[in-house]
Amino acid sequence: MGSAAGGSSGGYRLFRLPAVNPAVPRAYRLRRGFTLLELMVVVVIGGVIGAAALVKSGSIITQNKIQRAAQRLQTDVQQAYAIAARIRQPVILRWSSSSLELQVTNRTQTTIYRRTPLGSSSGMNLASSEITVYPTTLTVFPNGLAADTFYVRLSKSGFSRIVRVSKAGMVRVQ
Repeated sequence: MGSAAGGSSGGYRLFRLPAVNPAVPRAYRLRRGFTLLELMVVVVIGGVIGAAALVKSGSIITQNKIQRAAQRLQTDVQQAYAIAARIRQPVILRWSSSSLELQVTNRTQTTIYRRTPLGSSSGMNLASSEITVYPTTLTVFPNGLAADTFYVRLSKSGFSRIVRVSKAGMVRVQ
């Protein structure tokens, strides 16, 4: 009886053994897998690539936080002009450096229309040293004009955005 996969020994074989090359020493023929040195080289290369990706992703996250904070401020300032026109009374934009938030209130500060926190409670995690606001209070009149220009600079890790507001209500993020 012959075998199904080659060879004439008794029993059936499910696979064929590779041909043995007599020129290759026996020690090399029996070796299977990787050496410790080969594994260490792969781990080191993977670690270097992973570290570079981690640094770059941290920079991108910081840039996105600054951009989102600037867009939030832009929206709130635009809404302050809309609120003043809607209620036909002046509103106040007030920066609070202690709570790191911009508030849109009525003149007597009894009603808060909008509140934009930028500190650690908001997820933006900006410190007071990373935010510059000038002036800290701005009055917006119902006719669409403001008492002064308004300037907010947000910066963190070398990345910054500036929100500028003209007296006529034009809000730009640079």
